Amino acid sequence: MNQRNVESTPILDYGSPAVAGLVDSIRPADDSDTGFLRAAHAAVSRQISPVYTVKERQPVSQTIERRRGSCSQRLACLEAVARRRGVGTRVRALWVSGTFWNSRFPLARLFIPGRVLLAWPQFDLEGAWCGIEEIYGSLEHRAEGAVPFANDAETLFEAVLTTAVDFEGRTRTCSTVCDLSRFVVENGGLFDRRDDVFERFGSFEDTWKGQAFEWLYAGRSSA
Repeated sequence: MNQRNVESTPILDYGSPAVAGLVDSIRPADDSDTGFLRAAHAAVSRQISPVYTVKERQPVSQTIERRRGSCSQRLACLEAVARRRGVGTRVRALWVSGTFWNSRFPLARLFIPGRVLLAWPQFDLEGAWCGIEEIYGSLEHRAEGAVPFANDAETLFEAVLTTAVDFEGRTRTCSTVCDLSRFVVENGGLFDRRDDVFERFGSFEDTWKGQAFEWLYAGRSSA
């Protein structure tokens, strides 16, 4: 971990009063970083309603103040509160096939690109990097008997609590139903800051399809 993994950024603006207020509302069951992160995940899920929007660069403080955000914006909230505590974060840039969202938008596939950039967070817990998908336990253990993520109602943000969300194919030997690696068309690598991903690759919101999607869906519930 280095300083870039814990610093405040334009997106992860954890020095703001809004982030401070969210942190103050978190009540972990224990004082470990993992316990804090789980409680933070629950707090974000409870306080920030899931909606559709493609504004990836929106500061976390605005998302908290508006009390609604996309899956990606809520993941950014979790990163911001972790960094405020001193827990390092980084993100893996994953290009996920647009077909991953077909069940959510059966009538609007024209506006979904062939691949969508996903900034998937990791956290420095107990001296090792842990993906958001494993803050409640290992993928292999959680995949046993799990109902797979179908991406038709529950959001990715909530799904990490209820099932194994496996973009790496690690569960295919024990439970193929949770293996989502077939949707990953490219691994863009690791980035110390969420902001760096969108500076490097741009964002869906910068395209005409993204602008059309925002016009059609922004603010609608995604749960």
